[in-house]
Amino acid sequence: MKLLLAGRRGASDPLFAPPEASRPWLQRVEAWVQEAAAGVLEDSHIDIGPQGAPVLHLRLHPAAPEVLLLAATQERIVVSAETRAAGPGYHRYVVDLLHALGDQHGISWAPPDEDAGVGDAAGYFHTGDPSHVEEHFLGWLQHSVDQVLRMRSLGSSGFALSMRFGHTFQHPGALLTPMGPRDERWLRTVLEEPRKGTDVFPWWNPGVDARERFTRALCRLWTDVVWRPPLLDEERQRLRDVARLLEQAWREAPSLPFPWREWQEVLGYLGVGGTVAEEVHRRALESPGVGPSIGYRRGSVQVALPEGWEIRIPGSLAEARLEDGSWVARDHRRTVRVVPLEDSAEEQLAPTSPERQALELEHHGARVSGRASLHMGPGECRLTALCRSGQRRALCVVSFDDPDEQDWALGTWRSLDHAAAA
Repeated sequence: MKLLLAGRRGASDPLFAPPEASRPWLQRVEAWVQEAAAGVLEDSHIDIGPQGAPVLHLRLHPAAPEVLLLAATQERIVVSAETRAAGPGYHRYVVDLLHALGDQHGISWAPPDEDAGVGDAAGYFHTGDPSHVEEHFLGWLQHSVDQVLRMRSLGSSGFALSMRFGHTFQHPGALLTPMGPRDERWLRTVLEEPRKGTDVFPWWNPGVDARERFTRALCRLWTDVVWRPPLLDEERQRLRDVARLLEQAWREAPSLPFPWREWQEVLGYLGVGGTVAEEVHRRALESPGVGPSIGYRRGSVQVALPEGWEIRIPGSLAEARLEDGSWVARDHRRTVRVVPLEDSAEEQLAPTSPERQALELEHHGARVSGRASLHMGPGECRLTALCRSGQRRALCVVSFDDPDEQDWALGTWRSLDHAAAA
């Protein structure tokens, strides 16, 4: 469900002050949210939005897009949030948090305006009546499932529901959701009885309780966790967060269907021992080893890159976007780097350089073509490719330690695509 809200606050600053003058107020709002939403807030930051106005970004759930608070002027506030991925419990939480924010910081909210698209489609923000919230989510779910079934009947595949933009996971499920894949039988059941599909929403019931923590952890296990020992501090923190959420939920509601095997993996990556780890290990040994393990990133993932490029990599690679506009993914023995180039940047590779002289490999895909050099040495192998899609150019460099991974390096380069050309 979409929330688009307009509000006004009493501003003591000059009426015609520049938009950036609202930043101190947004900083106070951010500090208040950090305290009010402790245990739920995953990240917050302020940057500059349209016309130089500051924007507060709040990430309140791993399945949901950020909540945005735009200080459009010294007095006018615009809030946008998309809640359908997480569920009606999340929708109600966001609305209640915004009302509390308004009370604390003197914001008067504008009435709904259907023509302008302003308001809460479920009505809860304006009426306080939650009775229609669930039916809005169920109606959207039924419609979405119907669309997927229609497309599947025409031979299409690769569908995802409420997955965050930027990564497309390679998984055989009929429909990928933040709570795991669903099959054809599930789709047909939910089309007839939408309420049997509430399991795809990680936050269905209102309130922050053991089940909310449990489903939040499951969502992270499916979509975010990289299944290997952590390389980056943020990966280690993500594993710690998952372990903390699972332990809290277990202590409050031990009868929930915990993913014991995956929980054990997480604790192993962190090197955690003790009583809880011993109990998780015991339960993991007792749990039936049927079905694939949780975690989309155990397989390949198609990553959306800067300037419209895309590439397929193992889900175990750690990703980073650098200040120069390039993107890098790596683990202990492999690195993939993609650098979008200006039209004239290709000339920066001088004709006499070894890379330019050794462009002996060619690839011609449906939308991208390229020429590459491949250097194979003991403990140091590198593929360097210049890629072209229409007027777009990019440099792709794949480094790897093991010569036996040459085919993987070639496949990674050849997977480079450009969305705008599709």
